[in-house]
Amino acid sequence: MTAPFPTIGPAKLYAFILKLRPLQYGTLMAFSGELVHGAFLRWLRSAAPDVAAWLHEGNKRRFFTCSSLRFPVTEARRLDTERRNVHLPLEPEQTYTIRLTLLIGELFPLFHDALMNFSSRQSHEARPPFMQLGKQLFLLEEVMITNDDPNSWTGFTSLSDLIEQARQMKSAGTSSLVFEFASLTTFSRGNSKSGYGAHPVMLPLPQMVFMNLARRWEDIAPAELAGMVQKERIEQYLLEDGAIIIDYDLKAHYAHFTTHVQRGFVGSCTYQLRELREPVPDNAALSLRQQLYLLALIAFYTGTGYKTAMGLGQSRLKLS
Repeated sequence: MTAPFPTIGPAKLYAFILKLRPLQYGTLMAFSGELVHGAFLRWLRSAAPDVAAWLHEGNKRRFFTCSSLRFPVTEARRLDTERRNVHLPLEPEQTYTIRLTLLIGELFPLFHDALMNFSSRQSHEARPPFMQLGKQLFLLEEVMITNDDPNSWTGFTSLSDLIEQARQMKSAGTSSLVFEFASLTTFSRGNSKSGYGAHPVMLPLPQMVFMNLARRWEDIAPAELAGMVQKERIEQYLLEDGAIIIDYDLKAHYAHFTTHVQRGFVGSCTYQLRELREPVPDNAALSLRQQLYLLALIAFYTGTGYKTAMGLGQSRLKLS
């Protein structure tokens, strides 16, 4: 199935925070990534059914990510309730959030138009529900997107701008990258049809992290930018231990999906990019370590690892 819109113009990325308020008192499971994923597609289907069908087609890599619903609780309590699979209270006086990212620029006007059409139907007398998660209905309070706060999980950029940002990274000497894995992150390894079967990878190994992001670059980059990331060279660099873990603050974690328990990790990890003797790139190209830095930058929008469209793999490069 081909894309139901022309993929032209600059490749852009967007990250939104939606502030929601429940219609009534109730409860919801601590981890709701599956529910948010389904609710977003249902909402998009009402505005652009062809696009929703294309995004959901087969095993296609998702061109969006969704977080789980975030409750106004401490990080420690959030992780504890996700592990124990308990329900948390929903109160109409409180605000709750979800995070969405769009990885194809053409999705933004569709998302914007759908929001505007929804808002135009609202009145002071009756505000229609915006989203249903399980049996709980939510009103839309606010859509937030800004580039002003470096600590925020919202933003917008283009792939060309990220390339220019990566170009500023020094090519010589040793450098390090610090990743923050804010929601459960994991990678699926193995084959369910052979050997001992597939299993979740419980550590952010450099080969897993950067090769996953290199594949995401292939998914979202237009033809004229695809060659900025040289996947084969990156893979060889990683196989030769060019990138190694030098520090971490990680915790094993798991969340409950409808049919299974998903295991993984949360926390932070520091990767050292060891010096590589290579020719100085020309003005158009990126050095190998600049390419890895570029991949680290897109993680903010693409997420890292497995099931990023269902609340997993919310991650970002921690900038000094």
